[in-house]
Amino acid sequence: MHNRDVRASDRDRDAAAERLRLAVEEGRLGFGEFDERVGLAYRSATRGELADLVADLPEERPGNPPGPSPAGLPRWLRLVWTGWAAVFALNVAVWAAVSVADACPADFWPKGMLPPALILAIVTAGVILRRRDVTEEGP
Repeated sequence: MHNRDVRASDRDRDAAAERLRLAVEEGRLGFGEFDERVGLAYRSATRGELADLVADLPEERPGNPPGPSPAGLPRWLRLVWTGWAAVFALNVAVWAAVSVADACPADFWPKGMLPPALILAIVTAGVILRRRDVTEEGP
């Protein structure tokens, strides 16, 4: 990125976040480091700060243009949903076992996992709408 002291735009931050996402898919970053770096990317004020976040990653391959893929949800979002569903299913199974074993069924405590699912659904809708807008605009 040129002009390290120039203020970063939302497009600059999105490009850095996309490069970090690709690094996860390539196996170059773990999810914890990805999470940390994306948080820093969206808090970055200058292009130089963004450049530092991706400096240790190789340049993007010419065959893989930046930006969202045309079909489906991004892999990271599918993984988050899968993780949430697995934890929710485990909680429901434990709740069911406890309720069956008890004469007085327990309150449905896995409902506490529904607010994070709502937030995740809002993020998913935003990603879908953004991808649709990018696809309609074309390259």
